[in-house]
Amino acid sequence: MSIEVMTMSQSPAFHLERSTFKVTGMTCAACAARIEKSLSRMDGIDNVAVNLALERMSVAFDARIIGAEQIGDKVRQLGYGMVPLVREQNEGGDDERTRLRNRFLGSALFTFPLVWTMFGHWSFTSGVWVPALFMDPWFQFAMALPVQFVFGLQFYIGAYRALRGRTANMDVLIALSTTAAFLYSHYLTVTGTAPHGAMHGSAMHEGHVPLYFETSAMIITIVHLGKWLEALAKKRTLAAIRRLHELQAKTVTLLSRSGESEVPIEQVKAGDTVLIRPGEKIPVDGRVITGSSTVDESAVTGEIAPADKRDGDRVIAGTINKTGALRVFALAAGDQTTVSKMVRLLEEAQSSKPSIQRIADRIASVFVPAIVALAAATFAYWMYVAEPGDLGTALIRAISVLVIACPCAIGLATPTSVLVGTGRAAQHGILFKEGRHLEQIHTIDTVILDKTGTITEGKPKLIDIRAASGTREQLLRLAAAAEWSSEHPLAQAIVLSAVREGLDVPRTTRFEAIPGYGIGATVDGRQVYVGTRQLLRQQGIEPEEDPQRIGKLEAQRVSVLFVAVDGKYAGYLALQDTIPAASKEAVKRLGRLGLDVIMMTGDNERTAKAIASKLGIRRVYANVLPEGKVAVVRELQQAGRKVAMVGDGLNDAAALGAADIGIAVGTGTDMAIEAADVTLLKRSLTGVPTAIRIGRKTLGNIRQNLLFALAYNVIAIPFAAAGVLEPWMAGSAMTLSSISVVGNSLRLHRTAK
Repeated sequence: MSIEVMTMSQSPAFHLERSTFKVTGMTCAACAARIEKSLSRMDGIDNVAVNLALERMSVAFDARIIGAEQIGDKVRQLGYGMVPLVREQNEGGDDERTRLRNRFLGSALFTFPLVWTMFGHWSFTSGVWVPALFMDPWFQFAMALPVQFVFGLQFYIGAYRALRGRTANMDVLIALSTTAAFLYSHYLTVTGTAPHGAMHGSAMHEGHVPLYFETSAMIITIVHLGKWLEALAKKRTLAAIRRLHELQAKTVTLLSRSGESEVPIEQVKAGDTVLIRPGEKIPVDGRVITGSSTVDESAVTGEIAPADKRDGDRVIAGTINKTGALRVFALAAGDQTTVSKMVRLLEEAQSSKPSIQRIADRIASVFVPAIVALAAATFAYWMYVAEPGDLGTALIRAISVLVIACPCAIGLATPTSVLVGTGRAAQHGILFKEGRHLEQIHTIDTVILDKTGTITEGKPKLIDIRAASGTREQLLRLAAAAEWSSEHPLAQAIVLSAVREGLDVPRTTRFEAIPGYGIGATVDGRQVYVGTRQLLRQQGIEPEEDPQRIGKLEAQRVSVLFVAVDGKYAGYLALQDTIPAASKEAVKRLGRLGLDVIMMTGDNERTAKAIASKLGIRRVYANVLPEGKVAVVRELQQAGRKVAMVGDGLNDAAALGAADIGIAVGTGTDMAIEAADVTLLKRSLTGVPTAIRIGRKTLGNIRQNLLFALAYNVIAIPFAAAGVLEPWMAGSAMTLSSISVVGNSLRLHRTAK
């Protein structure tokens, strides 16, 4: 296999705040579009994204110009409710589901006698006994009245608010259609007259006039049923966030000079020491001080195998201590822990809006007014052309059009898929910062992999030391002191080796990280440099080593760091990192997905080529500085490639930000994670093909939902206008369309790695 190696030559702020709010009172996509359109016109607001499925609104605004209180006033002026999003609101939703259930059951109780009357006028049910009382017009009026004005009150309120804001939504369609059927039936009941040619309605025998009370009541009841079923289905889509909330410990055993004390988790801060007993949730991100145990990290990282933890190892909040007691020094607590960040990222991703949703919103914003106009045209056609003078038939046909065309399914098509897709990704330890990244990742055709800590395990071992003068212990002692403040895996390996050998590692008085080259430090008054050949040559120092020896080491996938002390060459340290089987598997899976895989590293060409050969990577960029990594990304993008950059270090942050999709290994530096669009919580490259696969599946699911929702309306509306569908059938079909969209989104739960 030939490997192509590219060696790079060494070469006014906005004061925006982003807040998320819970918005109540939305009934369809037209509501969400209206809120977005109105708020976007306000001074100081940069961006608004309203998620119908979650009832959330994310707003980026300039706090110097506008505040949350003014935003809330505007939302309430539009006829909706708005409150700041509180974490606890995400966990439950049971109260809302109970209210929806009770509305349906109450409405159904009064609608049932009206439905029974329908048996009286269907030819194939002519033998069914219908109580005479049920056929009485005033009894039907008494049953329909509470359904229309008690259980249907919310539709009138919503319609009033929408019309007051010079717009129209689902409430307008429901209120208009049911009121027309109810009032017309009431008029017939009072006057006792039958409309010309009317052959529909619930009271059709023994001299009764035809009525349509069951039409209005069934529409309202079916819509309530649909909303309840939607809420039950969406409960499953929010399972990922709910599980993450359950991972957060409520109390913790805090260790202090006065002994042990059980305190709420809110009282723990970074720098505290906590005790975690077997079976307890680990409440903080930290490092083990004493003790050993196995820890179940599957709920956070997706890694099934338990991890062994002992002195010096890091632990993650939300994981479960299994076998032994651990004393842990807290590095992050509260909102700064991994699990809290996971919750925050997942909420933000599920609240954001992919670009494909913008298309649906534009359709929804004009859909309701267009349907009202179409319903009016349908009424006119039946009233004056098809069956002149038949007011009842014309009214029923128009009602069917109004009911069946509600854009609920269009509004749910994208957010429900994003909800399930991001939740499924979180189960695999993959976090998307925004929903649009879940959408964009499917376009990737090129994946760039950093080497150290990304392809390799990130736990290198010191395998050889050669001192040009003095002893190996003296060289290791100085190198460890110089590297003490560096977070690079090679630096940490040098420090760990010195500590294990019991060397007295002095403190530095100066430390300087030189990205892409190494570090410089002052140790015991001596100037020490540790890094690449180029670093020493920049200082006017030539490494005095046998090229064959160094070449042999580098060909064996060994990284060689050269050391200079007080302007003279002092020796080298050779470190070797292992390549986990997961990296090779990930490269194979990326290839099967049709992606071009590239390795990029600041390491030397021989080592890079040896690692690439083992993994089956054909294209390698070696000796690349941080700015060179950005140049490589730009070069590929200019060639028309869609690039994903995968890295974990400070040196990768700029390239992660420049790539179309930046993917950070979650155990990497905070800067890398901040710059990336996707975070892998476990140090395994298998998360990269999994993320891309989930992105592709999610986008495909969104397209299926939108196609179904739009096709449903295009196909169903002519049938309603032609009289094939009765209003109650139209209401049922409208409800089933929304439930079908949610159900199709839930199929993403079965997306495998």
